[in-house]
Amino acid sequence: MITEKKYTALVNLLLQVLFVGILLGLFRTAIPALSESVFLVPKNSFIFLSTFIIAFGIIKGIANYYAGVFADKYNRKTVLLLGWLVAFPVPFIIYFATNWYYIILATFIIGINQGLTWSVTQISSVDITKNENRGFIVGLNEFSGYFGVAIGGILVSYMTSLLTVKIALFLFSIIFILIATLYCIFLVKETKSYANIAFGKNPKNVFLYVTWTNKKLFAYSQAGHIEKFVDTCIWIFFPVYLFNNGVTLIEISYIVGTYTFTWGIFQIFTGLYSDYVGRNLLIISGMLICSIVLPLCLLSLEFSWWMTCSFFLGLGMALLYPSISSAVNDNCDDSWRASAIGIYRFWRDTGYATGALGLGIVTSLVNIEAGFIFVSFSMILSTLILIFTLKKYS
Repeated sequence: MITEKKYTALVNLLLQVLFVGILLGLFRTAIPALSESVFLVPKNSFIFLSTFIIAFGIIKGIANYYAGVFADKYNRKTVLLLGWLVAFPVPFIIYFATNWYYIILATFIIGINQGLTWSVTQISSVDITKNENRGFIVGLNEFSGYFGVAIGGILVSYMTSLLTVKIALFLFSIIFILIATLYCIFLVKETKSYANIAFGKNPKNVFLYVTWTNKKLFAYSQAGHIEKFVDTCIWIFFPVYLFNNGVTLIEISYIVGTYTFTWGIFQIFTGLYSDYVGRNLLIISGMLICSIVLPLCLLSLEFSWWMTCSFFLGLGMALLYPSISSAVNDNCDDSWRASAIGIYRFWRDTGYATGALGLGIVTSLVNIEAGFIFVSFSMILSTLILIFTLKKYS
């Protein structure tokens, strides 16, 4: 798979994406649940609450795109370090936040951090991997990140029970940003020299090629965009819905953590499995599982029921997530692969913004339960587009 010389480089990249996920855990559990009590979001103001996800999705999508472009044009480590340096204002913005607009600003900055750092760790990991093992390596990368998200969400929830909320959020974020930045400076190595960038005819317009001209890449990009609706629903509405129905922040962290732990851990196996059985079956299966399970969450408020549903949602995401990224890698030449991955990740993560806007509108016009149905319907429609497009152009 990789030589012994490259093994240390891979481990360092996986630890970097673990730190990326840990920092994101703060924004996926504690901040949505505390939006009303600490950051003064009016009750049931779902569109206003969704603004921080919309900001995150738009800016992370743009950062993903430029991470790929800059990684092709310059080098990987520079982009990674820039992503960590950008994050330093975030702890201070959260600490001094007096309303939700501060959180929108902090999330905007975290979107830049996430887009630059996570994209480059995945691009670099593929640099040092043989083509036939890309699914496994992408799965490892995504596992490390979402394992970090789960750890971060649980850790920050415990910290808020031991310290005042603002102090806990500040210390949590500043400590991990410092650790990750120092680790990047002293231990992460440049990987661009390992990529095979000698041959291949570049498309004249890579963005247009990935987005529309190549129908397989279009199919994967739209699927990546829509599957983010599920993650957006879990990010925003799981904490709010459960907290407003009497579930404690610690219990919410376990429910959301089960989803992210399952998603993270199973990606090791699903990514590897996709190398042997192909990507498409796993993508379609994962999307169908998520579309079925999400509305089933509403059948009960029992902790055990939500834990079970979260497990299956995590399983569905584990099936589809590394498989789509690997499928995009499969259909690119190394000479423009980083740019193509950045473009795919642009479309994928702007799904946060589209999903948050759609969820905000639906829940404001109807109710929060209707938002779950909206996401389920969107996933089914996207799956049909994927199936028919791949059948026609494969």
